[in-house]
Amino acid sequence: MNAKPEPGTSGTVTSTQRGRKRVANVVRRASGAVDLGVATAGTLFSQLPGAVRATRNRANATTSALQRLPDTTLQGLAASSIGLGTGFYLAGLPRLVTATAVTPAMIFGAAIVLRPGKPDAGSGTVM
Repeated sequence: MNAKPEPGTSGTVTSTQRGRKRVANVVRRASGAVDLGVATAGTLFSQLPGAVRATRNRANATTSALQRLPDTTLQGLAASSIGLGTGFYLAGLPRLVTATAVTPAMIFGAAIVLRPGKPDAGSGTVM
């Protein structure tokens, strides 16, 4: 006769046991991922002040270099950037690509406007 073994007593793994093992694996992996995320965030935040300082220094150096260029050169570069962005927009490229193409125009315009030593047009001084 073929006697059916009792569930869980025959040495075979039941579906409940397999489910528990899977849950335990998922919990272990999630715990490892959280630990890695916390460690990575700690490293990122410890490096953040230096990265911000370096970015600010390079941005100031770039702005100074752009401000030494003549207005006509900056205006030409800005017009080229706007033209490229317009072409991308008319071609139907994604907005991010179009915005990336126009971004230099804003930088060049800011370099012109924020140039030190330029007298204001409406300063009210009489010559």
